Amino acid sequence: MTNIDPGAPEYEYDWQNPNKKTFDFGRVFSRAFSGVFANTKPLLIAIAIAIAFTIAMSFISTSQLKNIIGNGDIETAILTPGYWGWSIGVSIPAFFLTLWIQLIIVETAYAEFTKTPQPVSPLTSSLKYVLPMFVVALIYGFVSVLGFYALLIGFVFVWPGWALAGPILVHEKKGIFGSLGGAWNLSKGSKRWIILLLFVLSVIGVIIYSVLSGIAMAATGVNMFGGDATATLNMSPVQQIIMNLLVGAGGYFIYAIFASGLTAAYVEVKTLKDGTPNIGEVFS
Repeated sequence: MTNIDPGAPEYEYDWQNPNKKTFDFGRVFSRAFSGVFANTKPLLIAIAIAIAFTIAMSFISTSQLKNIIGNGDIETAILTPGYWGWSIGVSIPAFFLTLWIQLIIVETAYAEFTKTPQPVSPLTSSLKYVLPMFVVALIYGFVSVLGFYALLIGFVFVWPGWALAGPILVHEKKGIFGSLGGAWNLSKGSKRWIILLLFVLSVIGVIIYSVLSGIAMAATGVNMFGGDATATLNMSPVQQIIMNLLVGAGGYFIYAIFASGLTAAYVEVKTLKDGTPNIGEVFS
């Protein structure tokens, strides 16, 4: 139905306009997977490095935590500063490696989606964004969790509202707070699609992780979800390698899918608002 009054818009409502550009969820969702394989060599190298580090730290942390527990029980040891300090100390480098892998995907997937040349050395060029992305991730995670307990209100808005901060940090170089603010503004009008994307990818991620965890537990005979807090600490070196190979690789792959999906969403929203992204403008 169109307006016939002189000077009135042709269409009474935007949804009636067949030429109106809309967020193509199907395209973004498919790109979440295709973007992961846009440039597999740096991704595989980064995952191999991350898994090697994870296995090495698994051996070291298992030995250290066993020493901290000693002849006591793990429930008592968990309350000690040494146990928490060592656990956090191991987790932070692993978190940096996860961000590094995601930033590699942000670079390579973007080049694929915009039909521009692949970055010459994404393994090294992405490193300069790891620290600022770490700060962005801390702020994003803290506010999202805080918002979750505030009757879900903050979470519903912040989770999709800041989700595009990573691609903006890399491709628009706006810094930490500029990227968060830019993500909030860019996502306006598309938050429902972004939160749907995050939800669907989260479900898929849980499925992938559960399947690989099940395979790892079957292969090692160790049930890490069975209620025995010391089960993973008593694994043999071979069991630790198998567990880290399957669960670790699965985890890094899931995070890569998220990075590709959010990069696809960034390109989609940027295209809707500004037209086809121009590589010269984006990197200026």
